[in-house]
Amino acid sequence: MRMFITYLFMLMVVAVYADNYVKDPEPAILEAHYTRIQITDTTQRHTHFFKDPVMLRVGATKSLFCGVKRLWKDSLAAVNPSLEFEIYIATLEENKKNGTHNLSGGHYWSYIYKNYPDGCLTERNYFDGERRIYEEEWEKPQWEVTDSVKNIIGYDCFKAIAPYRGRIWTAWFAPEIPVQDGPWKLCGLPGLILEAYDTNHEYSFTATGLWQNGIPDVGDMAYDDKRGVRKQHRNKYFNDWWRYKNSNFGAKMNALYGNGKMPEKKDTAPKYDLEETNYPHDL
Repeated sequence: MRMFITYLFMLMVVAVYADNYVKDPEPAILEAHYTRIQITDTTQRHTHFFKDPVMLRVGATKSLFCGVKRLWKDSLAAVNPSLEFEIYIATLEENKKNGTHNLSGGHYWSYIYKNYPDGCLTERNYFDGERRIYEEEWEKPQWEVTDSVKNIIGYDCFKAIAPYRGRIWTAWFAPEIPVQDGPWKLCGLPGLILEAYDTNHEYSFTATGLWQNGIPDVGDMAYDDKRGVRKQHRNKYFNDWWRYKNSNFGAKMNALYGNGKMPEKKDTAPKYDLEETNYPHDL
């Protein structure tokens, strides 16, 4: 009950103060929420996965995609760091008591901006003890639309397929919602993408709800600026992230959140890759 009340308070804090930390804001016209599932060990996919609520906030010229829990956590840390730390400690205690591996900020920590700055795709993240950012030219998938149709949260959606950033992606888009955007970095179809997954189903996004009223502005969530951010080239950014994820990442996260000891040796057998795989891999 205490955790539930705390999260309600956190939501109110975010609603009141989030706009104070948005750079270059513009009114949002749509917010879509999804469930993101990520397989963390392809040899044990039925038991080793992360499941997180994520959201896409769309404006007239740009959009933001991020984890819902991560946005709450960062918003709260910016306006009430003591309460954010209290929730962090409570999560540790809950993990120790129940043998769980929950994170107060969820498992999806990226902030992805399409067309911000103009013509660019920008990603912010935090891993291996550093806050990081990279920018690149905004590259859209080249989709092939099929005749397949299915209904997702009340909308008739059409199926499209495209190779994108090292994987083959399937997307289901709703022409009834005239927004050429979607979860993660997927976009460029004549309707909002409500479901997407790669060929191996290592990553998937499924819409759970849409909002058009009472949405905060869309812009750069500049929570990290005062703490220092390391700007990297895309290849270096993803190589560092991949090495961190596959260097006993699970054991490290368990140790950080109250379960077990920090591992001394890295695991040299990669268990999985990132959403995008077209970057230099070097363990």
